[in-house]
Amino acid sequence: MIDYDFHIHTEYCGHAEEMTVEAICRRADRMALRCIAITDHIYGPDDKAVIQKIRRQAQQARPRCQVIVGAEIDVDGRFDDGRLVIDDVSDLDYVIAGYHYIPTLGHYPHSPDDCPMMPEDFLGLWEKSLLGIVSNPKVDTLAHPGRLLASCVDLPSYLDWALAVFKEAAALSARHQIAWELNELTGRRLAAPLYRNWVKIYQIALEAGVQLIYGSDAHDPDSIGSCACSETILDCLPADSLSSPEDLPAARQWTNPISS
Repeated sequence: MIDYDFHIHTEYCGHAEEMTVEAICRRADRMALRCIAITDHIYGPDDKAVIQKIRRQAQQARPRCQVIVGAEIDVDGRFDDGRLVIDDVSDLDYVIAGYHYIPTLGHYPHSPDDCPMMPEDFLGLWEKSLLGIVSNPKVDTLAHPGRLLASCVDLPSYLDWALAVFKEAAALSARHQIAWELNELTGRRLAAPLYRNWVKIYQIALEAGVQLIYGSDAHDPDSIGSCACSETILDCLPADSLSSPEDLPAARQWTNPISS
C-alpha cells in the first residue's frame, strides 16, 4: 500500500461530481494516507480562481493527513513547444503537466482511430512538445507519461523510436528535476500487453535519475489511494523505485501545508 496520493481532482473540474474537498480529505484519512495533493485541472487562466477556494475548504476540513494544493496544468494544445496554458504558478504548491491534447490541433484523442494525423506527423509533434515540457522549470511532475502517445498510435509498432525519445526526455527531466508520474488511472485503462512496455518507460526514467511519484488521478472518492496497477508496475522495477513527495524539490516550498 502506498501511503500518499499526489494526483486528485475535485468537483470543480466538471467531471468529478462527488469530489468535494471535504469528501476527499475524509476519504484520505479513512485510507490512512499521510499526505495528499489536490491537483485539479487548469485549462486556462480563469481556472486559477478555484485554487484559493480549494485551499480554504481543505483548511476548514481539518484533515489528519497533510494536504498540498497544486494543479494539473494542461499543456497548451495550440502549440508544439510544450508550453503550459498559464505562466504564473506562484500560488501553487505543486505543478503537474497534463499532456492531453495533440499539439497544434488541440484535439483530445481516445484511441489511434481518433487521431486525425498520420502517425509520423503526430510523432514529430509529440516528441517536440514532450521535450519542451520536461525542460520547463515550472513543472514539478510529468503526468502519466505515454498516455497521449498510446492514444494516438499503435505503440508496439513505434516502440523503439518512442523509447529513444523517452530516453532523451528522461535526461532532460533529471537535469531539470522533473519527476514522472506513476498514474493509477492510466494503469487501469491499459490493455494487458502494454504493461510490459509501460515498465520500460519507467525503467528509462530511473536509469536517468528521474524520480517516480504516485498519483491515483482520482475523479471519485473510491479511487483515492487506489494503487493496484501502480504496484504491479513497481513489482517489475527495483526495490525503492518510488519516491516520497518529501523528496521532490518542490517540497522545500511547502512552508504551510494543510493538516489538523
